[in-house]
Amino acid sequence: MQTISFHNPICQGADPWMFPFESKFCLCCTASRSIVLWRAADPTKIHDEESIVAFEPEEGHEWSHDLWSPEIHYFAPEDFGEAHAGWYLFIACDDGQNVNHRMYVLKSEDPHSPFAHYANPVTGVRNVPEKFASPVDPDFNTAWCCGQTILRARGNVYAMWVDEVGRQTENFHQRVRLAKLTNPYTAETAHVIIRPTEDWEMHGFGMGKDGKIRPRVVEGGTAIYGDDGEVYLTYSGSGYWTPYYALGQLTLQGDPEKIEDWKKEKTPIFSMSDKVFGCGHASFFKDAAGDRFICYHAYLSREKGAKRHVFLERYRIEDGKIIIGNGSGKPANYTVATETITIF
Repeated sequence: MQTISFHNPICQGADPWMFPFESKFCLCCTASRSIVLWRAADPTKIHDEESIVAFEPEEGHEWSHDLWSPEIHYFAPEDFGEAHAGWYLFIACDDGQNVNHRMYVLKSEDPHSPFAHYANPVTGVRNVPEKFASPVDPDFNTAWCCGQTILRARGNVYAMWVDEVGRQTENFHQRVRLAKLTNPYTAETAHVIIRPTEDWEMHGFGMGKDGKIRPRVVEGGTAIYGDDGEVYLTYSGSGYWTPYYALGQLTLQGDPEKIEDWKKEKTPIFSMSDKVFGCGHASFFKDAAGDRFICYHAYLSREKGAKRHVFLERYRIEDGKIIIGNGSGKPANYTVATETITIF
C-alpha cells in the first residue's frame, strides 16, 4: 500500500460512480452515447491507465441516447441464485427525448469482473439492455425515471430510483422510490421514501426562460452502511443545474419500505462553498487502508453551462451523522487543500 497526495478535482464528469476492484479503482459517469469504464491503481489519475466501452447502444432504440447515472453492482449467488450472480450495470436512457427516460439493466459478459462489455441479462445480446420491470405493477417504468441504485437492509436487496409527478404543473416534483428485488432486473411493489419537503430542496423549481416548468428535485439516493449495521441514505436536492444542488441525509429507523421510518435531516449535510458549487450525486467507497471516501460531482463556477467535475474527499460517521471532509459542511478549498488517499 502507498499513501499519495492529490488536489481536487480529479477529472471532468457528471454522476460519478467509483468503486475498488482487484487493487484498482473503477469509475463511470453519465454520457451521451456510450458508457466508458475507467480503472487505475491511482484514482486521481483514473483516465491515465485503462478503459473499456462497457455499453454502446446502436442508434434507433428507446435506449440509444442520454445514458444517465450509470452504476455497477455485484450480486452474489446467495442474493438471487447462481444464474443471476455477477456484475450488473444500471442505467437510464432515452430515444433522444428526455420525457422518455426509462431504467435498464445489463450484465457483464465476464462473470468475474466488472471491467468488460455488457449484455442483456436474459438474452445475452451485447449492448441491448433489459428494461427494469415489475410484474405486480403495469405502470412500473412507463414514465420518466432514472438513477437506479441498490440498498441492502433487513436481509433484503432493494432497488431505489427517482421518478416524477405532475410534469409541467405547479405540483411538478420528483420523488425517490424503493422496491424489493426478486432478481437484478425485476422488482416487487414500489414505495415512496423521499419527497421534497424542505426549503433547501426547492431551488430551481419554477418556470424557465424556455417556458417550461422545472421540478422540485430530490434524486440520486445512495446507501451508506455503518460499522454496527446502521443504514443511511444520502440524496441530492434542488436542481442539478443550479449552484444550490446539495446533499441531504436520511437514517433508517425501521421498515425501509415506510417513508415514516426514514429520519430526514432538515438541512443539507454538504453544500456549495465560495469556490465549489452544486455538490451532489455521490458514490461512496473505502481506500486500501479502509478509510471512507465520497466521490461527488460539482461545478467550479456559478455560470450557466459550466462543466461538472469529479471530487474525492474523506468522510466519516459520527453520532449518526455523515461528516464529509473537514466537517464544515462545505467542500475543501481545492485551490490550496491537499488530500491524501491510500492506494493498493
